[in-house]
Amino acid sequence: MGKPDQEEHTTGADTSASRLGQNILWNYLSGFTSIFGLLLLYPLAVTIVGASSYGLWVLAIGAIQMLTMTDFGLGAGIVRTLTGIPDDPSYQRERRMFVTAAFLVFLILATVLTAVYVAVFPFYLQTVTIPEQDRSILWPMTVLAGLTLFISLIGRGMNSVLWGLNRPDIERKAAVVAILGRAAGYGIVMVTDTGLLGIVIVECLSLMLPPLVCLIAVGRRFHSPVFAKGLWSEHGKPLIKVSSVMSIGALSQLGIYQLPLFLVGPTLGLHATTAFGALMRVYQSCRLVVSWIALPYGYPLRIATADKAARILKNCLTLTFGIGVLMGTALAVIPTELMTAWMGDDFAFAATGLAMLTFGIMGEAITQPANLVMNLRGSPMRASMLSLAVLVLTLPSVWAATHTDSITLVALATVLPSFLLSGLQMYLAEKDVSYGIVKADLMRWTGMVAGAVAFGGVALILAHFLPAWPTIAVVGAGLAVMALRMLKLVRADGAVVAEMSEENSEALMGKREATGD
Repeated sequence: MGKPDQEEHTTGADTSASRLGQNILWNYLSGFTSIFGLLLLYPLAVTIVGASSYGLWVLAIGAIQMLTMTDFGLGAGIVRTLTGIPDDPSYQRERRMFVTAAFLVFLILATVLTAVYVAVFPFYLQTVTIPEQDRSILWPMTVLAGLTLFISLIGRGMNSVLWGLNRPDIERKAAVVAILGRAAGYGIVMVTDTGLLGIVIVECLSLMLPPLVCLIAVGRRFHSPVFAKGLWSEHGKPLIKVSSVMSIGALSQLGIYQLPLFLVGPTLGLHATTAFGALMRVYQSCRLVVSWIALPYGYPLRIATADKAARILKNCLTLTFGIGVLMGTALAVIPTELMTAWMGDDFAFAATGLAMLTFGIMGEAITQPANLVMNLRGSPMRASMLSLAVLVLTLPSVWAATHTDSITLVALATVLPSFLLSGLQMYLAEKDVSYGIVKADLMRWTGMVAGAVAFGGVALILAHFLPAWPTIAVVGAGLAVMALRMLKLVRADGAVVAEMSEENSEALMGKREATGD
């Protein structure tokens, strides 16, 4: 049977040599658009409605983000399973049936978690001191946030399908449009004077756009759902089974990155919550930058042979480590300039907390490639247990830190456990895929650190003589140039991925024919 054209084979992955580079490029473009957009819009929202009022929405949106991340490892399970089904026209029906099962699982999950959110979140708010003028918005805010959560969860599942097709750029492009739309929406809020309710509506619409785009993109590729015998037994149940192991890690990471905010709310108040929320927005943004480099390597790592996987993993680590060093340098050397230029002098007290995030960023740069390996090629249980260990260390540390009334110590307690265990995660990932580290690699990474430290020294000198914004602009431009130079690695990796994809598809088909599947 001849191979159909690309339009007919709609469920196949994009394995072109340029795809890896395009994925990372779009991650960068959308990432920095989102980061700079969100960082600039955060103080604008505080200016429009006040720190305490916006702190209320920070808690609500934090709950949305926390529950959206609660996919119990299903997202990684989708990628792992979909890439295990031969990427061939004769397997299109099986791929469509699997995606149907995945959609139904996420539909059920979204329904349950949305119901939990709408029922529980109002009770949590009773532990927080809420300004009188904002009490009337609590139920509209909860309902809008619940709708956003429902759509976001389904979109998370469909985005995982796109990752399995090597097309994460689709969601990233939608994210760029969403952040631009949010900026325009803020302008409308200011003109119409709709206050906190207007901010809530604008941010909810912005958050819902990317998942809706993912849903449409998957629908265009997989067409109508396939309801047939074996839908649950052959696809739904195995997906839940493979994801159940990874759910421990997924829930642990959820607690690590989201629960500290909810410990700060009742203990330090809404103003401190706004400040800590700002720090966490920076931290999450930096984590996303690292993940937008690491995750496009998931598809190559999943299909690669052992020798090529080692090369890909080492290149992935080099990129994430390098980007982590650059971002950490900026936060460590000019935190006061960044914080006051961003949020104003009233939030200068949180500047040292911003510097503490450097530990977390470096930990992420090391652990994200390691987690990718363990979840996709090795032992998901090992990765989950490590994440659980980080959570067990983080929550008591944060709880103790909140009683010191120090945002700096709370920020340090949030990120330090991950940094301290990053070396162990890398060591355990080595058991699944060897990094193949040689002396030349160590020299290369040492040179990267030395260059970043030297650049940090220059930044300190600039900060002494220049105002905050010129200093930030010069430092940002320098870091961007250094980051672009590191991305030269991606071109060569893309060609390797294209070659491996064809080999992997043939190997999977041969294996299935041999076993009679």
